[in-house]
Amino acid sequence: MSSSSSTMNVSSDTIPVEDVCLICGNKRVLRTSWTDPNPGRRFMGCTKGGCKGFDWVDPPMCRRAVKIIPGLLRKTNKLEIEVAKRRARERKMKVYLVATWIIFAGVVFGNKVCSF
Repeated sequence: MSSSSSTMNVSSDTIPVEDVCLICGNKRVLRTSWTDPNPGRRFMGCTKGGCKGFDWVDPPMCRRAVKIIPGLLRKTNKLEIEVAKRRARERKMKVYLVATWIIFAGVVFGNKVCSF
């Protein structure tokens, strides 16, 4: 038996949620909260800027998860920033190395490298 309601099943273990905002009538999309009280918790949020219409899709997390996940996220973000800085430094060092080789070749071979 088929229903004509506008619902969206996110997964078989969650309750169906409407994909239209009840406040303004615009479409809603599935989003994920990364705030400290609700890390990784999914919700249906309105696409209209300024509209406060949303409904939780996932149930609240246990206190232990709420306590641990934000710290892990901060640690991961910090490590990703550090990796990006080191990669940038590595690229810079490669440029210096190539420039040093060019200068060294110029000194060793004199102007013979550039003369025709």
